[in-house]
Amino acid sequence: MNARLALQSLALVALLASTWVIVGFALVGAGAGVVSAGRTVFAAFGLFLLLLMSRRQPPKRADDEGPVEQPARYTAWQLAALAGSGVAGYTLLSTIAINLAGPTLPSLVLSLSPAVVLILEAVLARVPPSIPTLVATSAAVVGAALFILPRLTGTAGPNVVVGVLAAIGAMFSMAAYSLYFAHVNRRYAGPMTPRILPIFALGSVPLVLWAGVEVAAGQTVSLSSLAMLAFVGIAIYVPAYLVQHRILLSAGAAYTSLLGLAVPPLVGAASAALGLAEAPGFLQIVGIALTLVGMVFVIRRKFAERTPVAAKLRRRERLSG
Repeated sequence: MNARLALQSLALVALLASTWVIVGFALVGAGAGVVSAGRTVFAAFGLFLLLLMSRRQPPKRADDEGPVEQPARYTAWQLAALAGSGVAGYTLLSTIAINLAGPTLPSLVLSLSPAVVLILEAVLARVPPSIPTLVATSAAVVGAALFILPRLTGTAGPNVVVGVLAAIGAMFSMAAYSLYFAHVNRRYAGPMTPRILPIFALGSVPLVLWAGVEVAAGQTVSLSSLAMLAFVGIAIYVPAYLVQHRILLSAGAAYTSLLGLAVPPLVGAASAALGLAEAPGFLQIVGIALTLVGMVFVIRRKFAERTPVAAKLRRRERLSG
C-alpha cells in the first residue's frame, strides 16, 4: 500500500506540473474564461467516457476492516457545495486574484494551503497534529514562500488588496472542498469516476457561462486552442483528478494539499529547461530544498502510519475506545 501511495503521489505532482507547463506554453493569449471552461468541460467529458467504458464491479477493500458501505448518491446540497467550492468557486476566485494582484502574490497566499488544511483537519477530527508533522509542514510552506518571493518584484496587479482577498477565498474554498469530499466519501473504496463526474459536470456550468460572456465580447478561440484544451482536459486532468481524489480518501486532505507544494519548483525547473523562464536563484534553491525536506518528513510519517502494524494498533485503539 505504501508503494501504491508513493506512485500515486509522484504521478499527481508530475501531472499537475505538466498542466502548468503545457497550458502556459500552448495557450498564450487565450481568454481565462475559455481556458477554465474548456479544460473543465473536456475533463468532465473524459470522465463521462470512462464511466461509459467501465464495467460495474463491487468495490473491494484493500485491508481487513470489513465490507465497504456503498455511499448513497450525493444530495442536492452536497453536490452544490462540492461543485461550487472545488470547481467553480476555486477557479473563479483564483482567476480574479491573478487578474487583480498579478500571478505571484496569489501563489504565495495559496502556498499556505497545507498548513491551513492541516489545522482545519485537526479541528474537525478533534485530534491535534503532532508537533513533528506541524513543524515539517510549516518548513515546507516556508520553503514554498522562499521559492515564490524573488518573483514578487514588479508583478503587482491593479488592485492588490482585493486580489489577495480573492486568493484567500480560493484557498479556503479548495480547503473546504478537500475536507468535505473526504468526509462525504469516507467509507467509499470503489471507482472514483462516478463520485467526481457529477461534481465537475455541475461545476463547469458557471465556467461555461463565463466563457460565453468572453466569446460574446469578442474573444476568439482558435481550433488549435480547442485541440490543446481537449488534450489537457482528457489526457492530463482526468488522470490527475482521479489520482488526486483517491489520495484524498486514502491519505487525507492535509497530505494531498502538501503534495501541491512540489508543483511550483517542478514547473520552474521544467520552464527553465525549456527556455521559458530563468533558472532558479540561490534563495529559490534554498526554498526548494526546505520544501522537499519538510515534505519527505511528512510523507515518511504518513507511510509509517499506513504499515500493517500501525493499522492494527489504530483499529485496536478504536475498539478499546
